[in-house]
This record gives sequence, C-alpha cells and structure tokens, in this order.
Amino acid sequence: MKIRFAIISVILFVNCQALINFKVPPFTITNAQTAAEKQMVGEDRDLEKDGWLVSSIQSSSGANVSSKSEGQMGQEDPEFSGHLMRLNYLKQEIKRYKMHGIIGEGLGGILKQNPQANLSPFYPTYDTAAKKKRVEDVVTLTNESRKIVIEKQVEIEKKKGKKEEELKVLRQNLIDVYQKTIIKGEFYEANIGKWERM
Repeated sequence: MKIRFAIISVILFVNCQALINFKVPPFTITNAQTAAEKQMVGEDRDLEKDGWLVSSIQSSSGANVSSKSEGQMGQEDPEFSGHLMRLNYLKQEIKRYKMHGIIGEGLGGILKQNPQANLSPFYPTYDTAAKKKRVEDVVTLTNESRKIVIEKQVEIEKKKGKKEEELKVLRQNLIDVYQKTIIKGEFYEANIGKWERM
C-alpha cells in the first residue's frame, strides 16, 4: 500500500512539475493596423478609390447597417436608414425566391421576375394569386430601396465635390454590385431579355 502511494505521489509530482514548467511563446501587442484592417474600418481609402462605397452597397444588399459611413448617414437621413432596414428585412425572402428560380438579378441593379420561372420545380408553390402578389411586392419594394440607397450614396459624393464623370462611374459600380453577388443556382439577365443560370 505504501509502495503504491509512493508511486502515485512520484507520478503526480512529475506531472505537476511538467505543468508548472511551461513557457509562454513570445508575442507582441501593437496598436498598428494592417492596410486591409484600415480599409475595412474606413480609415484608409487609398487602397481602392471608392471601394468603401461599393462595399457599403454590398452590405446594403445584405443591409448590414453597422458600417461606419452608413451608420452616420442613417442618423443624418432616416429615409436612407429605413431603406437599408427594408433591404435587410427582405434579404432572406429574396434569397429564397432566387434559389427557387422565381426571380433573378436583372440589368441595371434591379430584381426582375424570371421569365423561365415556370421551369422551376418550385413554380407550383408560387402559382397562386397571393404568392404571385407577394413576390411582385417584394421585387417592387427591393428595387425602390436599392435605387434610393444608390442615389443617396452618389449624392453624398457629389456634395464632396466629385466630378460628374466620377459620379457616373461610381453609380455604375454600385449598380453592378448586385449582379456580382449572384451565387450558383441563381438566374440573372445576361443581356436584355436573355436570362442565364449561374
């Protein structure tokens, strides 16, 4: 019995000794940010000119109002904030309609009814007057909010003194963001009246 106790004591002592003698790896804490971190928080706009606006519109399609510029503008302009909230509210419903092939991203940054929707296996689910009306309402509301969000962001840049040519490029970049966020399985308008599936 004493031998067992002695063996257990030795084992515990050796294991405890191993726990006590650990070394913390060296690490450095700095307050410096990488260029990417600065761009994400809006402190460095030199990496990609107007990139923060494009990412801002992307988050408005997902409508994440936490962005610094959107948060400030939302406080100054309740209409802008309201449209971002609407886009956020409709986001999941839009995603479902897209994955079911009922709607798709049209040209010009707007949602459209998919002319090939009747080929979707989900089409019978949406073939009632109430469902069709809901899809139409969601498309209309989303397009209205997208348009206002884009115009208000362009307006901000105009007030900052950007030239008309720069504003045209910015507007087009903000519009193009929607088709660039299409995922596999979703429909989009490749050319006027010609729809394809990603």
